[in-house]
Amino acid sequence: MACSGLGHVRRGNETWALDVAQALHAAGQPVGVVGGGPLPRVTCPYVRLPHVRRDLPVLRQCVPWAKRYLIEQLTFLVALRRYLRRWDRVPVHLCDPDLALQLHRRSDPTRVRVAFKDGMLLGPEWCRRLPFVQVLAPYYRDVVARDAGVDTREWVVIPHLVDGEAFRPAPDRAQARCDWGELGLPPEAFVVLGVGDFSPQGNKRLPWLIDEVASLPAGACVHLVLAGQASPADLAALEAGGRPRLGARLHLLPNRSRAEVARLYSVADVFAHAATREPFGIVLLEALASGLPVVGHPWEVTRWIIGDAGQVVDMTRRGELGALLRSWGEDVARRRLLGDRARRRALDHFSAAGVVPQYGALHQHMRTKS
Repeated sequence: MACSGLGHVRRGNETWALDVAQALHAAGQPVGVVGGGPLPRVTCPYVRLPHVRRDLPVLRQCVPWAKRYLIEQLTFLVALRRYLRRWDRVPVHLCDPDLALQLHRRSDPTRVRVAFKDGMLLGPEWCRRLPFVQVLAPYYRDVVARDAGVDTREWVVIPHLVDGEAFRPAPDRAQARCDWGELGLPPEAFVVLGVGDFSPQGNKRLPWLIDEVASLPAGACVHLVLAGQASPADLAALEAGGRPRLGARLHLLPNRSRAEVARLYSVADVFAHAATREPFGIVLLEALASGLPVVGHPWEVTRWIIGDAGQVVDMTRRGELGALLRSWGEDVARRRLLGDRARRRALDHFSAAGVVPQYGALHQHMRTKS
C-alpha cells in the first residue's frame, strides 16, 4: 500500500491506505505501507520515502493545488520505483492517480502489478488505463462503468473499512461531553456533528450545516460541532460565516488527531454530511460504527452506505435538513433505534472481518495472473 501524502496529510485517501495496511497486517497477511511523512504509531511495516510535499510553503505561495499534488506524486514515484526493485510480482495498491498511472507505465509488469483505488470519482474512462481497479461501491462498477461500455472484468468492489473498536457507541454521552469540557456543551443540548475539510473549495459543504442548524429555533438548544483539516484562513472564514448566526452553539475543532476525532463522535446525538457527490465518505462509516443516526444527500453511494441507519434529504433544498434535525431532536426513541441499526450496519458490512479477505483475494489474484 502506498500513498504520497501519508504522514503529512489527513484526508480520505491517506486514511484508507493506513487503515487497510494495518488491518491486513493484523490479519496476518504480508503487507507494508509506504508514505511520505512520519508515522510514529503505525502498527505494520512502514517506509518513508523522500519527495517534494504538496504543502511546502514555497509551493503554496505560487503553485495551484493540482500542480502541487502532481509534483508530489511524480517526485514520490522516483523514490517508489527505486524501493520496489527488490521484489518480483509485487502487488502495489495505490490511491494517487498520477502516481498509479505512471508507475504502471514505467514498470515491468512481470515485476510490479499496480492496482488503483478510485477514490476521487475519476470515472471509468480514466480508470480503464490501469490493469486492476478497485471501486468503493457497486454503483461505480455496475452502473457508471457499464453505461460507459468499459470492460470491468478486472474491477473489484471493496468498500472502505472501519475499526469497530476505535469507533464505538458512547457508554455515557453525558460523561463524554464532560470530558470535552472545552466545548462547553450543555447536558440537555441536541448535538449535531459534521466532519470534513474546512476549505471553501472542498465538497464537504460545512457552511450548509451551519445554515440549516441556524434555521432552527434557538430554544431547541441545537449545537453544531464541526471538525476537520483547516488552514488558518479556512478556519477564519468558517468562523466569520458561522459565529454571527450560531454564537456559542457553534463549536469548531480544526486539525485534531484521528484518536481525538474518534472520541468526538461520542458527544453527538446525530451525524450530518452535506456533500452532494461524495466518492465514499469514511466519516459516514465512523459515525455508523459510533452508533449515530446519519443523514446525507441522496447520492446513490451515500444512500447505499447509510442503508436503514438514517435518512437522506436533498442537501440543495433549504430547510429539508433542518426539518429532519428538528424531528430527530424531538424523538429520542427514533434516534436510539437508528443508532442501533447504525452500529449493526457498520459491523455487518464495513468491518475488517468482512473487508480484509476481499483485499487478500485481490492481491493474490494480482500475483498469480499471467
